[in-house]
Amino acid sequence: MNCLKKLNRVSPVLLLVALIFCVPLSVQASILDKVVAKVNSEIITLSFVEERAGLLRQKYANALEIPSEKKLLKEALNMIVDEKLQIQEGKKIGFIIDEDSVDRAVEEIKKKNNIGEGQLEEMLEREGRSLKTYKNHIRDQIMVSKITRFEVGNRVKVSDKSLVKYYKEHQKEHWQEGKVKARHILFIAERGSSEKIRREKLKQANTVLREILGGEDFVKLAKENSEDVSASNGGDLGYVEKGKMVPEFEDSVFSLKEGQVSGIVETQYGYHIIKVEEILPGKTLTFQEAKEQIYQILAMQKQEQAYKDWMNELKESAFIELTLFEDASHEVDLASRETEKKNSNIKSEEEREFGSKARPRQKDLQKTWEEMYKSVEKAKRKREFVKDSGLESLEQKLVKIKDLRDQKKISEQEYQRRKELLLKGL
Repeated sequence: MNCLKKLNRVSPVLLLVALIFCVPLSVQASILDKVVAKVNSEIITLSFVEERAGLLRQKYANALEIPSEKKLLKEALNMIVDEKLQIQEGKKIGFIIDEDSVDRAVEEIKKKNNIGEGQLEEMLEREGRSLKTYKNHIRDQIMVSKITRFEVGNRVKVSDKSLVKYYKEHQKEHWQEGKVKARHILFIAERGSSEKIRREKLKQANTVLREILGGEDFVKLAKENSEDVSASNGGDLGYVEKGKMVPEFEDSVFSLKEGQVSGIVETQYGYHIIKVEEILPGKTLTFQEAKEQIYQILAMQKQEQAYKDWMNELKESAFIELTLFEDASHEVDLASRETEKKNSNIKSEEEREFGSKARPRQKDLQKTWEEMYKSVEKAKRKREFVKDSGLESLEQKLVKIKDLRDQKKISEQEYQRRKELLLKGL
């Protein structure tokens, strides 16, 4: 069974994590893990970006214009960078996502998608994932949701004055269309039915219409004769708004006066007899009636701006290096860079690494940056040693352990453990 079909009604907060394990293993296996970005002390691998791009492809599946592969990967990378910054900020503030919260989220996904006991683990295993990894993704997404609500919520304030101002400047937006309270009696004769059935239904409709015009109670006749689900309620349709019904029915119901009964109205469903009981004319909503709607509009606008401002602040104070689309011909020889480092200070090293993109660092973050550069240089020397000594490349090692996993010589858990150890060496 395609797991995407099972996960089609997940709550918005958990939609992303619910789909994460649905990216086919074949897609992941075709991408060798290499670092394509760094966000403070964390790395982002190509396979992770491709995995997210796979979800975006589903999002654009029915779009009129599908982004190019490069734009898709760029959008995926930007999403991941934003999430990394948000998760790091949440941890920095002290937010903790306990195991109970993660377990409840997993159970919600399973319940809403009728996933039985043990099925989730089987689905994850088929996609080359573990339950632990899946839970970690869920934990991250809950953290993103929690810190975003906290930060954006604290920045958004909508005053009564701004509500009144918006109401006065947008009077036309607060017009409420008229409504009609109606009942009907339906004799089902869908288009495509045989001529015999249609004649019989029309004959029944005319008989009932004559009884109504003769003074019989509409509600009573609806209960006895209507073939619609509303029959038990005497054909009650409640308040009907324009644009909600099929054209023939709508034209008829909005042409009647209060208490008036229509003739036979034919639609794609069959033959109707309609009665209008009350007409509510259109009107401009009062401020009190429109207040909640206006609040939602203004709050949404402010939330969008607050989110942008917050993300800009996080990026300004972060160490971010993106190398996803970096041309291989522009790579600097690692050995010569190591020699240059010995004759330069941290500031000049940063200028060589990032060029005009280097940002001034806050003093209280200097120690962190120095430790980070040491870590980066250590990793560079490690890769250079591997190259010079003729040892296997990281790509070759990843392919080898994947083959061992595919041949069932090592377990999925052992594969993930070895893979993680390799990546930690970057």
